[in-house]
Amino acid sequence: MKRDKRYLYLDDFEHRLAIVGMNHFRNDLIRNGKTTEDVDALLLKLWKAKRKRTSQKKVS
Repeated sequence: MKRDKRYLYLDDFEHRLAIVGMNHFRNDLIRNGKTTEDVDALLLKLWKAKRKRTSQKKVS
C-alpha cells in the first residue's frame, strides 16, 4: 500500500515554532533515556524544507 504524501504549509513564525517545539520534545526524550530517531528525522525534514516567501498584508 502506497502512502500518500502530505504537505504542510507554515509561515516563518510557525516554522520556527515547530522546530523549537520538536527540539524541546527531543530533549525530553533524551532526559528520559528514550530513543530520538523519529524526532531527529522529522527535525531534519523541517530544517531542510524549502520555504516560499509570501507577501504579508498589512492590517490596519
